[in-house]
Amino acid sequence: MLILNILLFVVVLGVIILIHEAGHFYFAKRAGILCHEFSLGMGPALYQKRKGETVYSIRAIPIGGYVSMAGESVSDALIKEGQMIGLKMNEQKHVYRIILFNSEEADVYGVVKSYDLYGKDFDPLYIELENDEGITKYTVLRDAKYQLSPKKEMWITPAEKSFESKSLWHRFLVIFAGPLMNFILAFFLFLIVGFFVQKPNLDSTEVDQLVDGFGAHVAGMKSGDMITQINGVPLLSWTDLSPRLDTLGVSTVDLTYTHEGTAITVNDVPVSIGINMAGITNTYQDPNTGLLTIYTDDPIIGQVVGRASLDGGLQVGDEITEIKIANATHPIHNWNDIAAVFKLHSRGDMTVTYLREGVEKTGQYSLISREAIIKLGAEPMTFKLGATPTASFNWGYSLLYSPRKMASDMRSVFATLGILFTPSEKVGVRDLSGPVGIYTLVTGTASQGILAIIAFTGFLSINIGLLNLMPIPALDGGRLVFLGIEAVTRKPLPRKLENSINNIMFFLLMALFIFVTYNDIIRLIRG
Repeated sequence: MLILNILLFVVVLGVIILIHEAGHFYFAKRAGILCHEFSLGMGPALYQKRKGETVYSIRAIPIGGYVSMAGESVSDALIKEGQMIGLKMNEQKHVYRIILFNSEEADVYGVVKSYDLYGKDFDPLYIELENDEGITKYTVLRDAKYQLSPKKEMWITPAEKSFESKSLWHRFLVIFAGPLMNFILAFFLFLIVGFFVQKPNLDSTEVDQLVDGFGAHVAGMKSGDMITQINGVPLLSWTDLSPRLDTLGVSTVDLTYTHEGTAITVNDVPVSIGINMAGITNTYQDPNTGLLTIYTDDPIIGQVVGRASLDGGLQVGDEITEIKIANATHPIHNWNDIAAVFKLHSRGDMTVTYLREGVEKTGQYSLISREAIIKLGAEPMTFKLGATPTASFNWGYSLLYSPRKMASDMRSVFATLGILFTPSEKVGVRDLSGPVGIYTLVTGTASQGILAIIAFTGFLSINIGLLNLMPIPALDGGRLVFLGIEAVTRKPLPRKLENSINNIMFFLLMALFIFVTYNDIIRLIRG
């Protein structure tokens, strides 16, 4: 199972990265830019194959990729003055191969005195070599190659094949094409999902599907039954159900439903409670059997996520005995008490006292505020019976699913960024997830079926596309900012300055990546 989960993670992330880099690559080739390498993954190469001017690589670490284009470095020349090199020439004594290692194939060897392998405005390319015969100037063909080793070669990069020599419009397309392809991928993935998503009938209270172990299933409901009352209050439509459960805010309810025309009332039906602000729920699923347990009378944590685990140290199975928040102390005896606390407090720092294997412990962490949760498109607290309404296929609903889902996911990303930069929300980089966090989400989604995986891949593709467009050097958005500066000033930034800024930010991003990955691993260890 672990191997399958890892393969699924690699495939999901690999598809997104492949599509992103393919966008850069396609428009670079269309613009006539020399692409040295198209790499899927980072780190050591596992597989490489040259086709034409480009080496196609699969690398060991599946967390990124790149297209190595001519003109992105301060200097694309692989030789320098004072270096010993060999030259291979054709019948016209023009250089078609520059040999960078000791080889008997070279027609001439010498020390580089000067060279121009860029040839701006189509100036002739040349290399001056010094050897026993003196200093000789050799003309270099514009499609010459470097011979790096007996089996490895690379084309030189004259000006006309360089990224920086292309028009602003072409460079914009090359950079923007990566995120654009992520959005296109998400659109088509959501379009596929949309044709399997039916339009719910919210005007009725008829039940379609039931989740094993949740309250409606425990109460004995079957598909086709009608929910008629919650705690004696009539329900007229499905839209009445969630507000009614939220208003009650309790872990058990009296449920009345009709089965084949007969009214049935079941008392003390368990309600699945999710305190999203605090990252805890009363619902536990056994990882081995898949069986669900919904805690009601005992204030035991069934699942813990985010800062509740990382900062608060809470774990599945801990029994909460007391919560202190906003200078108020709340004794806890059951999950009704827990729900009441978070209905009263919507933000703030809290101290949780709990029992773990009979030993009393405390944990401290900050709530994600009610307002922040709502901005992210979620509910601060959820109360569920584990039943879904009837639904039917609708062409309009299915076709509109993709653009609506894209708009919703984009709003979530922007809301998340806004919350990160809102000091009062106390949300920071500790709350972010990296590859390890993505892996846990992918494996969790896998249990929900292929459609859930496709939808999650679309969501992740939108995230990667938008984050790449952030105006940060080393990301696509930062490079677009540099192009914007050039468009205004009519003069590009010095390549050395631009590369220095990009390199500094790259190392900072790597430091952030390591920090986020460390936090992900801690969360994983703590369950």
